[in-house]
Amino acid sequence: MTSVKMPQLGETVVEGTILKWLKAEGDTVALDEPLFEISTDKVDTEVPSVAAGVLTKILVPEGTTVGVGTELAVIEGGEAAGEVPSERPAMSVAEAPAAAPPPDRGKRSQILSPLVRKLAAEHDVDLALVVGTGTGGRITKSDVLNHAAARSAAPTAPAPSPATVPTRAGVTPRTAVAPPAPATEPGGEEVVPVSHIRKLIAEHMHASLQVSARAWNAVEVNMENVARLRERSKDAFKEQEGFGLTYMPFVTRAVIEALLEYPMVNSELRGDQIVVKHHVNIGIAVSYEDGLIVPVLKGADAMNLIGLARGINDLATRARAKKLLPDEVHGGTFTITNPGPFGSLISVPIINQPESAILAFDSVEKRPVVIDDAIAIRHMVYLSLSWDHRVIDGALASQFLSRVKQNLETWDFAEDLAL
Repeated sequence: MTSVKMPQLGETVVEGTILKWLKAEGDTVALDEPLFEISTDKVDTEVPSVAAGVLTKILVPEGTTVGVGTELAVIEGGEAAGEVPSERPAMSVAEAPAAAPPPDRGKRSQILSPLVRKLAAEHDVDLALVVGTGTGGRITKSDVLNHAAARSAAPTAPAPSPATVPTRAGVTPRTAVAPPAPATEPGGEEVVPVSHIRKLIAEHMHASLQVSARAWNAVEVNMENVARLRERSKDAFKEQEGFGLTYMPFVTRAVIEALLEYPMVNSELRGDQIVVKHHVNIGIAVSYEDGLIVPVLKGADAMNLIGLARGINDLATRARAKKLLPDEVHGGTFTITNPGPFGSLISVPIINQPESAILAFDSVEKRPVVIDDAIAIRHMVYLSLSWDHRVIDGALASQFLSRVKQNLETWDFAEDLAL
């Protein structure tokens, strides 16, 4: 008998929520076969079985949050990982039972991501009929969506002719008529269950507003020099790095320097003490299909512009693919959120606890501005800061934002970019 326990998936992880059991009681489980899905602070992970055998008992139901080390289930028979099988007496050929062929479960026996399973359920796709194009024939998100689209586009078979009811002598034949389909009312309401991720977001956001004394201010920044450099460098950068050059690394670089100059903005309130951080771990808010997540780029103060661009792109890509590790959403000292690509002009973000401030970087747009008593067209952006008035005062918040503004408007990023 093997006890299945809640694993510790990272140094900062102390508990997890069972999202879904991938096996039912009585199912046979292979060693390292995905057994259940857990969520640890918005990072969803498939956990493989630690033993082969039969899942005889599930002790923790789906949707339950338990601490690391809690017993979750029991697997009987087979061998646990690392066990040495006991010696058994040799069996003659005559005595040996014929090996039963393994059940043919088609694509269902593959290791499938939670997203693939979710999409298959939403589109009523039989995964056994889907041809995988991923590595080793693995079924991907695109495979499921393409299969569903092809099925929808297929011509509909003609409806069968009405069935004739068998007749008896002297009885007139009659045709069986199907009852009319119920009419669908246009408009109305749709009830959408609150997802696990949405519950976590709601809890974190509400708790932040309850605990902090949030205040807010903003500055307008002339991004013309940055915009021109980005335009000149974007093709060479993409050829060298394999992804696009966005404004985010420039803003992040300017923010990091300002945080080192004004470390109180990079601090944390712990009880009756303020812990001032002289290193910078930047949280980058990433929007993905389930909501919002903030992976952390650690040691960001030691990175140049290209290093920041690589780190931000890597975290955002893996966040949207649900491939982050649990520890990668912890340990931030300051967060930047970027609603600009969605058209936002100015934002008032909620502080990512236990940090003391968060900066919103909105849409970069061409606007008329006054320069040297003349009207000119420049790339402009609003940078706004939500800050905890228990730790930061208005003067400090304004000084910090002014420093970020100065960095973006006056720095020679071309040398830092060095393409």
